[in-house]
Amino acid sequence: MDNATMIDAILRIVTATNKGELKKLCKRTIITENAFAEFIRVCQAPVLPWTHAISYRDILPKNWELTPEDSSAMPDLSIGPPDKDKTRAMKKWLQMLHDRRYLVGHLFYSRDHRNWQFFYFDNRDLNPYDNHFKHGAHVHLINYLWPEHTPESILKKFMEGNPKMKGAMHIRFYRQHSGPSNT
Repeated sequence: MDNATMIDAILRIVTATNKGELKKLCKRTIITENAFAEFIRVCQAPVLPWTHAISYRDILPKNWELTPEDSSAMPDLSIGPPDKDKTRAMKKWLQMLHDRRYLVGHLFYSRDHRNWQFFYFDNRDLNPYDNHFKHGAHVHLINYLWPEHTPESILKKFMEGNPKMKGAMHIRFYRQHSGPSNT
């Protein structure tokens, strides 16, 4: 599928007028990384009636934060096997990478804030294999069809604590691995 077709699929999602229609669209759509990046670009142009804002944050468990001692103990494996301290530092670093969450949120909103869309994901959501969603890599979507939320309340919830957006839709997501991510 080409980018234009994929952007059309995104446009159908962001112009859905009820949750039933949105649920059906989300269930059958796969968004590609390139199409999503292009959607962001056309919103920033501004070709479409939405403004784009990105938010991101890193959640590191406190017990896995690397200390200066850990950093200095990281081994140079080219000079032989690591000693006990270097092995401990490496295990801590690997566990931190496993447990951390890197969250990214993309808010698209009309000037009057009547139509807004919030796509969000974390590093685990983009893993095609070890994933809580049965179809693998995905993004979440919550939007103006959730009357209990506003763009401001969603951003606040996303930036505080462990964001769990109850009822958010899942949309399959395909990442191309041809260079740095644009999302």
